[in-house]
Amino acid sequence: MAQNKILISTERKVNTWPSWDLVYEWEDVLREALHTEFFYPRRLVLGGKDIGRKLYELTNFNINSIFQRGRKCFAYEMKATKKKSLLNLKGMTICIIDFFLRESELAAFFNAYKNTDAIYVSSREVYEFLKKNGYGNAVGHMPLTISDKYKITPNTTFNKEFDIALVGRQNPVLKEFLDRYMKGHNLRVAYRGKLENGNFPYYTTDGEFIGNVNTRQDYINLIRKSRIGLYTTPGIDGGEQRTNGFNQVTPRFLELIASGCHVLAKYAPNPDTKYFELDDMASSVRSYEDFEKAMDKALNESVNMKKYSDYLAKHYTSTIVDMIK
Repeated sequence: MAQNKILISTERKVNTWPSWDLVYEWEDVLREALHTEFFYPRRLVLGGKDIGRKLYELTNFNINSIFQRGRKCFAYEMKATKKKSLLNLKGMTICIIDFFLRESELAAFFNAYKNTDAIYVSSREVYEFLKKNGYGNAVGHMPLTISDKYKITPNTTFNKEFDIALVGRQNPVLKEFLDRYMKGHNLRVAYRGKLENGNFPYYTTDGEFIGNVNTRQDYINLIRKSRIGLYTTPGIDGGEQRTNGFNQVTPRFLELIASGCHVLAKYAPNPDTKYFELDDMASSVRSYEDFEKAMDKALNESVNMKKYSDYLAKHYTSTIVDMIK
């Protein structure tokens, strides 16, 4: 590997959890834009246990330092930790995706990454939180993006087969609003059934089997067929404990926009929702009356794809290349 390139450190040879597929899409764009290569971290695993991580926690020996040998790397860290991170290496720049730590845990957090060259957080809300607590000079804000492979134009069209496709974790309040709305309206809704032989089957509300949605491309294809997407930030309506009250805008919002969906959103206004312009790009739903009005409108109007394409031009993965340079 060339010594003067910023390498992209990737988990793709050791981590197949579906959440990482999105990260790997970002990495593919960055690798091409930076004209660089991947760095593959090593894992010392015995008997199914991550011995390398335990060894590092006990002795400060990080097996990846042997292979990195001081070369500059950029990496995404899925979740902030207050323990020692395997990305805690000289020459490493990291961007942390999920950050749910309390103020009392911040000193341990920065100690966990003390050897890195630079730390970014993807949430503007978290960035402002860290600034407020005196760590503004220790971190930067590197927003979440959507891969350039999903780029749209004002003339992009999608064949909409469903009024709504329910994907992922459902917000209980929006789900209640939808159930109430469906009592008086005939909607074609796609939803996930029970896991069957390792597959995630999807059906319509009238019992029609749509197909299995097992891969990221299956998921994208499904929401592209939906007229409307329901969206919420994660730390509301029961999610507060899981996120410690943080309400970061997640990639699903950008995916719904890139798929030409009207977005009905319930969220807690914060620096992240302001950064991603949710007030302008989604219909804010705070009550059932808001929901009903937004649904009626979305079912009878076309999406403004010119507005959507102009918006996404600010949020493709290629827009953060200069930060990494």
